[in-house]
Amino acid sequence: MNEPKLSQQGAGASYASFFAHPGYRRMFAPDRLTLGIFLPLRSFQGDMSVLQGQAELVSEIDRRDFAAVWVRDVPLFDPSFGDAGQVFDPFSYLSFLAARTKKLALATGSAIVSLRHPIDLAKAAATIDQLSGGRLVMGVASGDRPIEFPAYGLDHASRAERFSEAISYMRQLMRSGRLNIHSPLGRFEGAELLPQPVYGRIPLVMTGSSGQSLDWIARNADGWLTYPNATHTPRGPLHLAEKIRAWRELIPGGGFRPHMTNEWIDLVDDPGYPRTPLHGGYVLRTGRHGLMALLEEWQAAGVNHAALGIQFSQRSPAEVIDELAREVLPHFPSHEGQNPAAVNW
Repeated sequence: MNEPKLSQQGAGASYASFFAHPGYRRMFAPDRLTLGIFLPLRSFQGDMSVLQGQAELVSEIDRRDFAAVWVRDVPLFDPSFGDAGQVFDPFSYLSFLAARTKKLALATGSAIVSLRHPIDLAKAAATIDQLSGGRLVMGVASGDRPIEFPAYGLDHASRAERFSEAISYMRQLMRSGRLNIHSPLGRFEGAELLPQPVYGRIPLVMTGSSGQSLDWIARNADGWLTYPNATHTPRGPLHLAEKIRAWRELIPGGGFRPHMTNEWIDLVDDPGYPRTPLHGGYVLRTGRHGLMALLEEWQAAGVNHAALGIQFSQRSPAEVIDELAREVLPHFPSHEGQNPAAVNW
């Protein structure tokens, strides 16, 4: 298999390049789908107490053998835009969760690389990767909340260009040894980023288009996270399969790279409750039979990981996690078990 070399600037890599990476390997394998949980487990409504006990439930998610937990990156809460995400800084919170888990992949969904300098992002990412023993899978995006860009002194219209420049810069930073980097985002000679990722590189999963062409994503992404596109409709899974197939046909060398999607669900206690879109399709109310049917459709379409958000569920997070673990997860098991690279720092 012809895999991109780690020295290539900006180039994405396929499955064989990440075989030793515990986080990537736990989440992804060809023709298989695994399950992750998006945080928060309850929506922030102005009171931090709603997040109390979440870390204990994340430890339970780890014990129950889900593949991953995902955290969003929302620097500023804009009430006119919508939800506040998972509130905490994603890298600080993943470091906290890394100390409370053993097997879970720790995923950003997604880090807004257009807002921050690549050195700071790479340093934070490599630190979590080391502290977790190689469990970080880094979803990256160009950002979709216009209020944040002027807050950082940046032009919202230039986010796509800055995104591609930041990805190239980060990839160069994560090489070992003394580096010479010349980028529109900065330059230096003879310095090195420490720490380095445990296994030489951190998977960078592109979110949506991030202002890039499908060909660019195929060449530069280690995986692709797209939104579900109303997959509960009859046309939805077919459209998703066509999109994934078109992307994979453009991947250099034809190596396997994973696709991910997500859904916000209200899992009711009636197993046969039909799939019912709520809030304009943003939330899917369903029983577990409907959810399993949806996951099977995704798997057949070529999806390799499903990140489920349960923050809008009427039932308690503990109840939903328990039912998912008992009834759904056995049909979509995580790959691998104990993380062999864990280090007690």
